[in-house]
Amino acid sequence: MKKQVVAIVGILAATAIMIYLAALYGNRNRFDYLKDLDKTVFTLDGTDYQLRDMTYYIARQEMEIEKQAMVYWGLHTNGKFVRLEAKRAVLDRVVHDMMFYEAAKKEGIELDEKEQQYAKDSASDLCYDLSDEQKERAGLTDEEIYEMTDKAALAEKYQKILADKEGENFGAYDYNGKAYEKMLEEHKLKVKKKFWDKVPFGNVTLNHKFEDQEDEN
Repeated sequence: MKKQVVAIVGILAATAIMIYLAALYGNRNRFDYLKDLDKTVFTLDGTDYQLRDMTYYIARQEMEIEKQAMVYWGLHTNGKFVRLEAKRAVLDRVVHDMMFYEAAKKEGIELDEKEQQYAKDSASDLCYDLSDEQKERAGLTDEEIYEMTDKAALAEKYQKILADKEGENFGAYDYNGKAYEKMLEEHKLKVKKKFWDKVPFGNVTLNHKFEDQEDEN
């Protein structure tokens, strides 16, 4: 009888330890967007870019899809596919824009008055489209929206200059263009995929509930 009691106690103790470890592991891996804003998503040519640098692009992409069709946020296979493709595009666009933005700065390229106004209007539209609650959910300020819109605009200007210089069309140097992809091979890029996979795209500035979100993250 005593041996049975000892065995039962041992089993209960082992079970308690397993539950504790599972809970501890779960807490460590639970994603908290606002707390993780300063974590690095990718490193490009020795420069670290944090989740904070991605938020503007995430917000713009989420709002773009939200306006196009609510069905994109559906719970079926095609809805999940759209989210994954859009999320992949966000990462590719940020890498593209940061590379071209830094190149533009290095060459002393700046936005002219007309381009500055266009960027300002674009930023203003996004600030208007996003509610205060949405900005708070994403940890995104109006100042950051204006700053990142300027960077994206300068990257776009550099893309046009580069395309003209190389005798290519503008799309060839887009984030999924062949000329750009070849150019990217000459740069050192390292993505922290496990961390990026946890980012709940489609549920950052928005509040959708996806049944398959756990499978994505």
